[in-house]
Amino acid sequence: MQTLKILFWNVLFLTVFGALCFAGLEFYLRTYQSFSTETVSAVGVPIFEKDGLNTYRHRPGSSARNGYGIPAPEIKINNLGLRDSVDFEGNKDNQKNLLLIGDSFTFGTGVDQSETFGEQLQGSLNPKLKPLSFDSEMPRGGLSTSLNLPSEAGTFALSTTDFAAPDWQVWNAGHIGYSVGQYYLLLKKYADLMPLDTVVINIFVANDITELRRKNWLKNNQGDLAQVQDLKVFANADNKLESRTSVVPKSRAWHWLNQRMQVLKYKLELEDPEFADPTLTWPVFLDKQHPAWDPKLPRYWTRFFQGLQLIDDYARDNNIETHFVLIPMDVQVDESYKSKYARLYFDDDAWNKNRPQTEIMNFCAARQLSCLDLLPVFRAREDRADLFFNYNADPHFDVLGHTVTAKLIADYLERPEL
Repeated sequence: MQTLKILFWNVLFLTVFGALCFAGLEFYLRTYQSFSTETVSAVGVPIFEKDGLNTYRHRPGSSARNGYGIPAPEIKINNLGLRDSVDFEGNKDNQKNLLLIGDSFTFGTGVDQSETFGEQLQGSLNPKLKPLSFDSEMPRGGLSTSLNLPSEAGTFALSTTDFAAPDWQVWNAGHIGYSVGQYYLLLKKYADLMPLDTVVINIFVANDITELRRKNWLKNNQGDLAQVQDLKVFANADNKLESRTSVVPKSRAWHWLNQRMQVLKYKLELEDPEFADPTLTWPVFLDKQHPAWDPKLPRYWTRFFQGLQLIDDYARDNNIETHFVLIPMDVQVDESYKSKYARLYFDDDAWNKNRPQTEIMNFCAARQLSCLDLLPVFRAREDRADLFFNYNADPHFDVLGHTVTAKLIADYLERPEL
């Protein structure tokens, strides 16, 4: 009996003591700690604003140099909300407009304005002079020797066609965090603002599919996609992007303890955050049997292909030449990029490096869509380990990656069959 009394009072003491400690922690957190779990800054660049069409958009006329990248890159937003150094002021004579649409890769996260593949593509498509024609019937002049012309008679002659090619104006409609539904709405938006000859949709295969988990598509009375609500990312009052992570908890002490218990579980590998809430990248590479595979992935794939079809149908109806470019994940290109990621949720034999490209290229072939897959060319390059940033967990192109991409797109667009 005496033992039970001692046990009772010990339990009571520990309960009261624990409750007082919990109350003291709650008081301390509420009184002395700045506490908010509702939002966390995602991109500290003040170039965004709210948008009823796509949740957020670029703020026309804004600029920044205190943003993402080392050193901080130059970012300029023109009068139409595009990342471009020039404003759109109406179409010039012989000008052809090419619109690049995509996510942060197209936007050029981490690189300077002039280093984006959009800016470089414009230079590639607008040579100072077309290749000169050669008239073998004209006699060689005295200047031919200094030009090191062939020994047979002939000289170069300029014709009007050498100067008559229209200038390409490449417009960068890349937006951080956008995906395929927003690409479709961007195409419709800018087709209303300028005459479009060509549109290139750039798809980052690792998350343009899985990001659809946080995108709510709203349709109009005609059944057409009219609005995309991003359920996580939004523009705040400071014109920066923020990301919703959770609601403010009723008990700050309980939230504080729970967070630290979760960290302890992760460190002891008793629990894995990836399995409970898959990231926006790895699931597209994994088999269904893998614990990090997202069970909702087939639904995202279906909606992704619906988006591609919406884009192509609209472009065909409006006589806009359309091409899709598949941008690979860095770890698909070279094994060395794996060192950037603290944890990979698969072994080498547990993932299919080519799965997203295979799925998309099969869809393109079946629908006769024009699609360029960058992965084979990237893998074949000797400098493939230098195409992406080597910052921790950053999958974006570095300057070389943008340069190579611009050249590949330019070559693709200049194919004779086009």
